[in-house]
Amino acid sequence: MKKKIDRRIQKGKTFTVYPINDYRFLVRGDKIECMVDLVRRTCSCGKFDLLKIPCRHAIKAGFSVGRQVHSLTDEKYTTSSWISVYEESINPISVPGDAWIVPEHVEKAKVLPPESRRAAGRRKKRRYKTVEDKIHSQGSNGSTKGSTKRKCSRCGIEGHNRSTCDRAI
Repeated sequence: MKKKIDRRIQKGKTFTVYPINDYRFLVRGDKIECMVDLVRRTCSCGKFDLLKIPCRHAIKAGFSVGRQVHSLTDEKYTTSSWISVYEESINPISVPGDAWIVPEHVEKAKVLPPESRRAAGRRKKRRYKTVEDKIHSQGSNGSTKGSTKRKCSRCGIEGHNRSTCDRAI
């Protein structure tokens, strides 16, 4: 949480805060103007309402009246809340070994994979796992032809391949 809040503090440093009353503020400086209500813990951008973590607008409004950021976060994110949730010990359910009675015909049954037929024709080779892999492999110039150097599998020297290698074996 600390990293996320620190990042939001940095993003909201340039914002200007205009007080409407003691607990409501208009925050400008972003692409949109936001109305922040510190008592209801809401912001018109919606992030503060959704996650219950103060957005950059709410952080800036809180700083303008001298409130700490941690006082704006919801109670569910506090350490005491987490401790109370995990106060009781969590024990696995024990099942006695004799409770698992497997019938003899099930134990002796031979389970085979389902019968399937391979599709006709040559299999397609999937060269890239994702679209991002394909983009990264193409490099900045968008072409793979001239960007990859040939390397001989026999001698390991770049610039030729095994069929044109003239080195002694």
